[in-house]
Amino acid sequence: MRYDTFPRSRSTINRRVQAAASAADLPGRVYPHCLRATAASYHAYKGVAPVPLQALMGWSDLATAQKYSRISGTATADALRRVHHG
Repeated sequence: MRYDTFPRSRSTINRRVQAAASAADLPGRVYPHCLRATAASYHAYKGVAPVPLQALMGWSDLATAQKYSRISGTATADALRRVHHG
């Protein structure tokens, strides 16, 4: 039961992220929003299309998901594979 829920306050999440970053000995500043961006980049790189990525991340604007897809380079690589490998 203890692990099913946790207080979702901003300060609680920040404390947990800082504790995890410290325990992992991560250099630099680690904060929840950068972890969210990392998750979005990871999923875009793995090929999650913009519309499902938008739903997963809860963005209201599809352009945000499209940006992550463009940055990942996956869309470009997929297009080149389709052209050159039929």
